[in-house]
Amino acid sequence: MNPNRHIRSATTVLGATFIGCLITALTACAAPGTPSGDTGASPEPPTAPTSHPATTNPAQSQLLTLAGRVTEYLRQTHPAQYAGVALDGAKLVVYRIPSTSLDASLAAKFPDAPLTLHDADHSARQLEALAGRITADIDHWNRQGVPITTVAPLVDGSAVEIGTTDVERATAELPERYGPAPLKFTEANPTLLSTTSPAG
Repeated sequence: MNPNRHIRSATTVLGATFIGCLITALTACAAPGTPSGDTGASPEPPTAPTSHPATTNPAQSQLLTLAGRVTEYLRQTHPAQYAGVALDGAKLVVYRIPSTSLDASLAAKFPDAPLTLHDADHSARQLEALAGRITADIDHWNRQGVPITTVAPLVDGSAVEIGTTDVERATAELPERYGPAPLKFTEANPTLLSTTSPAG
C-alpha cells in the first residue's frame, strides 16, 4: 500500500475536480472522529478550503474555484515556496515562504483576485515529504506503543500535525527519530492507520 494515501493535505479543494486529480497522491484519508486536546499554543489559521455543494453559496463557490486555481498554479511554478491556501471570509489567504518572485507572479496571474499573503515557515512540499516519512513509520510506532491516528501537513506551513492517543510519549519519542522536525501533536482517537496490507 502506498503510504502517501494516508497523508491528509490541508490544501485539497474538494470542489475543484482538476486540482483534486493533481494532488490525489498527497491527500490523506482522514479517519473518522474529531481531534481534541490540541497542545499547540498558536491560534488556528483560517479555514482550509473544502466544498459542500448542498450548502455552498455562489460567492463561496467562486472562492473555492479560485483556491483550486491558485493551488495548481503555485504548485507548478513555485513548489519550493508554496505552503497552502485557506478561506478567510471573502478572501483567500495564501501561505508561502517569503518570495518576491512568487508575489509578483501571483499578482500578475490573478490581478483582481481577493488574495492576502501570509508568511510560512515551510513549503507544502517539505511538510508532505515529512508526513510521508511518518506515515511510512506508522506500524513501527504502533509496535512501540505510540499509536498514530492522523498525519496532516498544516495549511499555514507551520508543521505536520500528528494525532495520537498518547501525546506525551509521542512528543518525547518522535523527535528522537525525525530530529528537529516541525511537528505538532494533538490527541485523537479515530481508527488506527496502518501501512500493512490486509491478509487475503
